[in-house]
Amino acid sequence: MLFALLLGLSVFAVSYNLLSAYIRTEKVVVAARYLEPYRQISVSDIKVVELPRKGIHPDSIRKPEELIGNYTVCPLFAGQLVLAGHVMSSHNRPGISLELPAEGRAIFVPADASRAVGGLVNPGDRVDLIWSPKGASVYQPGGYHGAVTVVDKARVVEVIHDKSGEFKGIVIAAPPETCEHIAHCLETGSIYLVLVPWNTAEDGVPLSSEVWPGK
Repeated sequence: MLFALLLGLSVFAVSYNLLSAYIRTEKVVVAARYLEPYRQISVSDIKVVELPRKGIHPDSIRKPEELIGNYTVCPLFAGQLVLAGHVMSSHNRPGISLELPAEGRAIFVPADASRAVGGLVNPGDRVDLIWSPKGASVYQPGGYHGAVTVVDKARVVEVIHDKSGEFKGIVIAAPPETCEHIAHCLETGSIYLVLVPWNTAEDGVPLSSEVWPGK
């Protein structure tokens, strides 16, 4: 009987030590709501919860003040542990380069409002770029007007205005070879921006079709 009692106490002690390691909790920071990549973190975006110590990732953030004002670098879902690798310092504020795919580039396309839908272009829009060569006449024999669509459905990353608010042009995302093509067009003629429907999804690619076919 005494042996059985001692054995039972030993099993209890071992079990208690094992279970207590899981029962012990620790405060950690989790996302309070879904957070998009490159979002600046505010107080309402995170919360502190207690979780079993054994279930906490070693890179978990313990103090909310370490996150306030910093930026997410990946999507975070409500209740998800915030790890050190999920955020970047507010001293390294992300620019538009973070919005570009690895194979993409961004290029500024200068244009005044009269050549850019009156300046009614917004980030996220898709635009066609129409090139008109320098010295092109309004009308040429054969019906060729000298204007060509050189980029189709380019995504507008940013719209640029000067200090007075005047529209100065756009930044678009495109493959490197397309950026080279645009640079050549800017040096040899004028670029016009044309809005395209929202239901387009492809990135801009160079085209050779004429805007107003002669035939």
